[in-house]
Amino acid sequence: MAVRGRHRRYQPNRINRASLTVTAGGAGMALPLITSGVAHAADVDTWNKVAACESSGNWSINTGNGYYGGLQFTQSTWEAYGGTVYAHRADQAGRDQQIAIAEKVLKGQGPGAWPVCSVRAGLTRGGAAPGVDPSAGSARTATASASPQTAKRSVRDVKPQTTPQSHAGTAEMYTVVHGDTLSGIAGSRHVEGGWQRLYETNRRTVGSDPDLILPGQRLDLHGKAQSPARTRTAPAEKPAADRSTPHKARATPHKATPEHSTRSHTLVAPVNAATGTQYHAAGASWSKGYHTGVDFPVPTGTSVKAVAAGHVVSAGWGGSFGYQVVIRHADGRYTQYGHLSAISVKDGQSVAEGQRIGRSGSTGNSTGPHLHFEVRTGPGFGTDIDPLAYLRAGGVRI
Repeated sequence: MAVRGRHRRYQPNRINRASLTVTAGGAGMALPLITSGVAHAADVDTWNKVAACESSGNWSINTGNGYYGGLQFTQSTWEAYGGTVYAHRADQAGRDQQIAIAEKVLKGQGPGAWPVCSVRAGLTRGGAAPGVDPSAGSARTATASASPQTAKRSVRDVKPQTTPQSHAGTAEMYTVVHGDTLSGIAGSRHVEGGWQRLYETNRRTVGSDPDLILPGQRLDLHGKAQSPARTRTAPAEKPAADRSTPHKARATPHKATPEHSTRSHTLVAPVNAATGTQYHAAGASWSKGYHTGVDFPVPTGTSVKAVAAGHVVSAGWGGSFGYQVVIRHADGRYTQYGHLSAISVKDGQSVAEGQRIGRSGSTGNSTGPHLHFEVRTGPGFGTDIDPLAYLRAGGVRI
């Protein structure tokens, strides 16, 4: 039975300032951690195990999802810990160089920076120094030390994962990864025409259901719309006028057309999980005497999505809520996502419906890993409304 996490009343002496993670298992912003005076190191074998978990041991990987290299650094973390001394991005650096930066992250944030893979690899702060040589060069040079056959195979395997660049320097293709949605990709990659245009451009790749995209699929971000394969056999009585009707009808309720969004809002669930502690549950543990949101018990590192498009008004430490994100939506409501282990957005950023904004965790006053989700009429604490009623009104089945 899953642990039902709850956050306690705010008590400054009990705040758990756990650091944000920096990897694909929980990638986000590099934030400070209160550390103790212990050794902060891990041997090369341990780092190889972390990389095997994070990226299947591909130190040059770049799938276009914002995380780079064998240990899946975000660009902000790579820069914050001095990685640009070696290369612009982690995937362009060698294995030893990535490990050298990872050692700094381990010292600053602890093994929780890789919340899932650190456990699987046995990564701790008290290990032996790796003894790496950061002057070894690029990741592809590092792979060449194994054998000529291995080096050729590694380079060839990397090429399909590398996002091609247009003449203007912007990504033209995107490789789908686990947790992606068309709306999230369209929003983060600024696709003109939104998810509908992205779907039309890639109908033959995606298929008849725009809600079903698979990891590894390659999507053209700025190409021309494709005709659906079935139009070759479809009746021709209404050739032009009705071609746009089928995909509008097939689009699921949580993806609204621009015209429809002016009349009502459609939403997605913040995580794919059953609920735990309910809204308005009474108790002295909470500052208002009741639970101001709804909890979703999920493991640390679970992808947390924006329930609707909007603008980030707060992304960072939120007291008893730990690391949190607060988003303002077009309907005037605010949604809060608390106890995160990772934050993937920043203040003032625009986000799309279904876009990943962070990873779940147990930071702040929490008794176990879960997502605290709250809906408010204002940006601050104390303006809460029923979050499940809000989601259900937007078409979410919970």
